[in-house]
Formats: sequence, C-alpha cells, structure tokens
Amino acid sequence: MKELPLKGFRIADFGWIYAVPHATAWLGALGADVIRIESMRSIDMIRFLSGTDGMMGLNRSGMFHSINFSRRGVMLNLGNPEAREIARKIVKLSDVVTENFTVGNMAKYGLAYEDLIKIRPDLIMLSGTPLGQDGPLARTVGFGPTTQAYAGLCHITGYPNSFPSGIATSWPDFAVGVGMVFFLLAALRHRARTGEGQYLDLSMAEMVTSMIPEAMMDFLMNGRDDGPIGNRDESMAPHGVFPVAGDDRWIAIVCANDTDFAALCEVIGTPSMAADRKFSRLSGRLANVDELEREIAARTKNFERDILVASLRARGIAAGPVYNTEELVNDPAFAASGMMIKVRHGEVGERSIPGLPVRFSAIEPDYRGAPMIDEHTDEVLTSLLGYSAGEIAELRNSGVIG
Repeated sequence: MKELPLKGFRIADFGWIYAVPHATAWLGALGADVIRIESMRSIDMIRFLSGTDGMMGLNRSGMFHSINFSRRGVMLNLGNPEAREIARKIVKLSDVVTENFTVGNMAKYGLAYEDLIKIRPDLIMLSGTPLGQDGPLARTVGFGPTTQAYAGLCHITGYPNSFPSGIATSWPDFAVGVGMVFFLLAALRHRARTGEGQYLDLSMAEMVTSMIPEAMMDFLMNGRDDGPIGNRDESMAPHGVFPVAGDDRWIAIVCANDTDFAALCEVIGTPSMAADRKFSRLSGRLANVDELEREIAARTKNFERDILVASLRARGIAAGPVYNTEELVNDPAFAASGMMIKVRHGEVGERSIPGLPVRFSAIEPDYRGAPMIDEHTDEVLTSLLGYSAGEIAELRNSGVIG
C-alpha cells in the first residue's frame, strides 16, 4: 500500500456531534493520526442515537460509528486540572486542534488558541460554531435547523404560499464538515510553505449562506426576493418529482430543452402535448407550469417507476428514482460504487458504513472502526506520552480519566 498523504500529521480532536467528527474521519482515512478526546462527564449525544440491532448503548450507535471512523479514542475529564495538562501534552505533539463547542468553552479549560500556541507555536486550530467567535451573537447555541434558518436557507426552501422549511435535522453539519477538510488542508499547505500555524474561525451559518448564491446574488444585484419555488426551476420545465404506480413512489424528471420535452411526451404516451402551443416552447411551459405538472403526473402514475426511468434515460432525459434508504443501499450502481465499506467495531462486530465518496487510483484510504469510549486511552498515554501502567491506574482512580 502506498503511503497515505496525511501520514505523519496528528490531530487533537475535541469535536463532537456531526461536523467536526465528519471532517476528522475523512482526514483520518487519508492517514492523519486523529485522537478523539471525550469525557464521561459530557458524552457526545450521538453515542445515544440509533442503537445497533435495536439495542442502545454507549458503543452501539450506528450513527456514531458511521462518522467517527479512522481515529483513536481517549477519555479525559477536562474538569480536572491534571486531565487538562494531559490534553495539552497531546496538543504539543499535534499539528491540528479541532473543536466545535460553544464560544468560550475551550478558554474555560485553558485550551483556547492563545493558550495552545504557547506550547505549539505552529499549531493550526479550527473552531466551528453556528455564528463565529465574535460579534453580538457569537455565544448563541445552535444546531442544524437553527443554523439553516439564520443563514437564509429555510426562506428559499419549501413550496410557494407555504411555510419555510429546512433540509432534515442534521444538515448542514456534513456539508460544513467537508468544508472543514478543505480549510484545514489549505492551512497545512500554508504552514508547509511558510512555517506558520493559524487559527480558523468557521461560522456554520456563513458557510450555508455561501451555498445559496442564486438567492443572495438575485437580491444583491436585482433587488428580488422571490422565496421558495418547491421543486421547480426558473429556466427548465418540467423540473420536479412525479407520482408513479404504487404507494408513495416517485420519479424525478428534468427536461433541459424543447427536444427533451418532446421525447418525454412520446415516452409517457402523449405526443400531442409537445405540439400544444401552451407547452411546445419553454416560455409556455413556464407560464403554464401548474397545468403542465398535472398533465405529466396524470400519465406517470400509470408507469412502474424503474421501467419509466430506464425509458427516459434511453432517450437522454435526466430522470431518476426517488429512493428510500433501503432502495438506495440495495441499488446495484450504488453497491458497485465502492462507497460502502466494512469496518470492525469493538462491540458490534463488522458493519457496513459509508466511506469517502471518491475512488483514488493511487492510494487506499485507511478505514478503521469508530472507537469505543475510552478504547485507546491507555495506548495513547503509554506510546505517545510515556505514562506507565501504574501511573495510568492512578489517573483512573483519581478521576482524571473519566
């Protein structure tokens, strides 16, 4: 196996929930030594979600396992001064520190960037918070739904004449996590060229706003604030999802031009609709989109979904099934993608989880199962920091490890 690109880099990871663990999992799979620091005093809430095989437990969360792979797990009670000193020793031997606590929490433990660069001057530290580290709302506590709302996404998501809508509960954490990977790699590149570390202050809300450029630029350049348009598009029609045969089964169809629309009409058995003056040209379809969608839906509901998808794709039309989770993981194309990987977890055994959504031709990512709580504490304290077995036992007895 060829050497992974991040081999030799170490990350002291204080992050929890979704965004930071998602980022450091990718970095760990690319070779970084990620040391996840947890505490029984404030357990990552994700450890309590989606118990494997219907059984709950600190080490049984399928969600935790799926986003915390390729790392080592250390347990430290940061409320204890000696535990904070051990954390600083880990940081001193690390290239990167990551965290996504409420503003001020790291400083409370003497682990703020200003504290840590005294022991590691070229340190790179990333803090991810809903609204950044400074400003009047910096200490605001937030989760995915509130971040989406503040960032403007909910205002443009949903259907016309209805209430604002978010995109699931855990978005945008994973998109933000991907951004964190990019920013950290950029900072590492900068340090390699200059020798300088730096502090990365990431606002999740700002990142979400950056991902809705159409709405932002339409307002800034044109003064328009149109709000949600459902599944529709301002420059294509039809553009949306339509019912197919069966209970709650759907197909997504997009016609990019008049030729696509004519082909769609042939496939669904209504070629005359392509010659109708209301629908033959894009301008007419956009002007009569309600009627257009009703006419298409009346035909698609008579087709078996996958047969219709295949027929439309054969004509070069963008079409796809609206999958539920079970259908997705059992789709032959998805299985062939190699995205699902098998890793072994200490308590639940070998399980399939999503890996990196890319196939490298020259490297093989290092996938390892997520750590059980406290799984690697002794290993890290012994091999990295030089503690003896007796010293570690004393740390446990005194509540430093816990």
